[in-house]
Amino acid sequence: MTLKELLATGKQSAQGINIYRNKETEIWRYNSKRRNNRIFAEESYKNLKYISFPLHIIIEPTNNCNMMCEMCLRNVMTRPKGYMDWSVFVKVVDECSKEQVHSFSLYMLGEPLLHPDIREMINYSKRMTIPYVDVSTNALRDMKCLLGTALDELIISLDGIDNETYAKNRRSDYSIVEENILSFLEAKKKGSYEYPLIRLQIIDMESTRPYLEQFIDKWLKKVDVIYVKKLEGMVQGLNNKLVSPEDVSKRLENRKPCKELYFTHNINWNGDHAFCCHDPKGMSILGNMNNMSIKQAWCGYKKELEMKCQKQGVFRGLCKTCVDYDNW
Repeated sequence: MTLKELLATGKQSAQGINIYRNKETEIWRYNSKRRNNRIFAEESYKNLKYISFPLHIIIEPTNNCNMMCEMCLRNVMTRPKGYMDWSVFVKVVDECSKEQVHSFSLYMLGEPLLHPDIREMINYSKRMTIPYVDVSTNALRDMKCLLGTALDELIISLDGIDNETYAKNRRSDYSIVEENILSFLEAKKKGSYEYPLIRLQIIDMESTRPYLEQFIDKWLKKVDVIYVKKLEGMVQGLNNKLVSPEDVSKRLENRKPCKELYFTHNINWNGDHAFCCHDPKGMSILGNMNNMSIKQAWCGYKKELEMKCQKQGVFRGLCKTCVDYDNW
């Protein structure tokens, strides 16, 4: 099939297109609870309706990373670097387990596999009845430590088809990452591990677009899902330099409030509450888990003020030039 035909077979999401290896995988991933919560979230945003607790929580195990990719916001990061303390993580999970949270993403602006407790973070989340847990990795480290955990989904960000394209985008060694992926897939198959679902991601940008068809053809028979992701979500902190000025202007016309404000909450590695997950400078901080619960931050004055401003068409700070406001 041509690239156009391949993309046409995929399932559109807010941030890109998921191309599934088979229908069974698609049905499993969009199980009724996940789908129903997503419908509820979209309805809340459509009507700009406040909900009492976030449906999705993004947790940053660490903002340290073993790569420095061209399109990553870590290139302009000024907030301190570190690793989430176990006591902070437990506090987050325990509060969420008492609410109607439908999913955790255990990654933000860093490589989660660098955290020594990542296995237990996954397992504790699931033991405390969080329905869906995913992790995103650059695959530079051995991923086999994730086998045998309760992880639902592993997102592997590849963004290249050979050493040349990968070096440009990821500034790392493609052969190492490719070997790690293949080794992980082989171990998963050999051990008859049903989970995690493997979603291989490539960002649709100028340097990868000529190779998308080749990428999909090479990997779709090996993984569960190929995710062709939009670039928009990572560029506002880089002054939108990876998106044309025309596209930026178009996206900022008649914009709505940020969708993330309505059903997603973020916890930085140090326990800071944030209303934005693409905030390398700590400009969206609402408080800290040490003296403020998720509920208090979600319903607090700072969050309420941000929502009120955006409803009135006033976009401040890092939100002023963000083109990612409806991609959640």
